[in-house]
Amino acid sequence: MMAESAEPGAVEKIPVSEVEVRNFEKSDLAQLPELLHRCLGRQVTESWLDWKFFQLPYQGKLAFVVATHSDELVGFIGANPVPFSVEGELSRVYQHQDIAIDERCRGLQLLRSMIQRCEDEQAGMDNDFTYSITTPHLRALVTKRMKYTVVWENLKMVKLTSLKAVASKATRSSMLASLMPGPIARSSWKAPASMSGEMVALEEFGPEFEDFWKKSNVANDAVGRIFPWQDPAWLNYKFFGDEMVKFHCFGYREAGEFLGYVVVNFTRLDVRIGYIEAMWTVPDRPDVVDLLTDFGVSQCLQNKCDQISCWTRPDAPLGQALGSRGFTRRPTPQCLSIKQLRDGMGDLGLKGEHWNLQRGHTYYTSLGHLSVDDGQTRLAKVKEQKVKDRKSGGG
Repeated sequence: MMAESAEPGAVEKIPVSEVEVRNFEKSDLAQLPELLHRCLGRQVTESWLDWKFFQLPYQGKLAFVVATHSDELVGFIGANPVPFSVEGELSRVYQHQDIAIDERCRGLQLLRSMIQRCEDEQAGMDNDFTYSITTPHLRALVTKRMKYTVVWENLKMVKLTSLKAVASKATRSSMLASLMPGPIARSSWKAPASMSGEMVALEEFGPEFEDFWKKSNVANDAVGRIFPWQDPAWLNYKFFGDEMVKFHCFGYREAGEFLGYVVVNFTRLDVRIGYIEAMWTVPDRPDVVDLLTDFGVSQCLQNKCDQISCWTRPDAPLGQALGSRGFTRRPTPQCLSIKQLRDGMGDLGLKGEHWNLQRGHTYYTSLGHLSVDDGQTRLAKVKEQKVKDRKSGGG
């Protein structure tokens, strides 16, 4: 009797016994963009992945694992080292991200094998925590299989600034939102007369920022005891090296002293969104917090954003400043999940109030919110430039 044929469109499964799990190598970069696009719907370049994995100023031991079948990349999982200030001291905190497994071999057995290999790579590393910005469909995996603890359910504060944004929020209809009027660009921003300094656009975080970071790297209950390390090497890498996101960085200088910075980004999903990506100031200057908050909001309004969003702790200085300006907490599908790797930390890493994590310092920024303005358009330009470079090199 003839066996029944597979249903049309059925995926031919790859036996787990034929899949090899091994450490990620630089030569795997060539296949990784296609795997991420196939599994996650994300379009990234090989050069962007090279920047993300191998150009880190605080490069730690890589904790990336791949699965291969007949030399084809069919799975990827890993954690990227991110420099954090933990009680004022530098610590590499690994951010788990980008779990991608081809549907032909997707299953609990392979997933467990890859997770175990990744965890083994992190064992013995000189770091305190690993964390994940966890989406709903990965929450059970991260908490039950990988033994993470959810410490933060809500990272976002939002202000709707146009009828277009209100319609999009209320109806979830991009078509209806498109019929609504957008915001009117506001007049240029002016600093209050009481502030004697100046706002400057930054093309890099220069040597003067070293002194600023020494003064502002102060862990306390108001700011948080765990937050991203922010010396010039890291910030230049994060905000000026990312070819897929256009960040706009501004600093405030007073009497020759650098007192704070703010970073914004503009994207378009159903509506145009302005993100206050990151902000930090020297301690005991609430007027600088207010100044930078108002400046960041004004940049979004001048760019006709329908909505302004910020990931921050609502009780941190930035969160409190936004709250007094009409921003509200918005439930998000993401949560902050932590796994403590070193004994002797007590409950420091497992309490959300100890963390001050802003969106711009995470790798969620690039992959989570690619947009027409700052994602796909920039990606097309990168590809176009690569073609020109190849032609000129071959000529």
